[in-house]
Amino acid sequence: MADLLSSNRMVQLGDRAMSLASRRMALVAGNLANLDTPNYKARGFDFEKVLREEIGAAGGQTVPMARTHPAHLRRTGPGNPGPTSDGTGGPGRNDGNDVNLDRETMVLARTQASYQLAATLVQIEVRRTLGAIREAAR
Repeated sequence: MADLLSSNRMVQLGDRAMSLASRRMALVAGNLANLDTPNYKARGFDFEKVLREEIGAAGGQTVPMARTHPAHLRRTGPGNPGPTSDGTGGPGRNDGNDVNLDRETMVLARTQASYQLAATLVQIEVRRTLGAIREAAR
């Protein structure tokens, strides 16, 4: 059964998404640990962009999101700055540190939700595969 799961694209992509989410959570934890360190620069990466690249590298096609309401999927605007390449989004403080507690907490919550979604999708795929095996055994 391990071969059935290791070759399953949904399981592979879920595994990669959970790995990327774990990496991002570790970076957020490091940023939070250095909240009061002078001259510390927040570290991070654009999770969605990297995941899209991973899906493309795996031969998958991404499905563009559809905007059904003008306020949905808004990437930029008042109070919602666009993504930054270095993972920071807040202005620097007098001590040179640019870690923003609110931003890091939001990133952590979004990343945890992404991890949970990937884990749930993998769990569904494993159950589906197990069900097919049980059905074939009858």
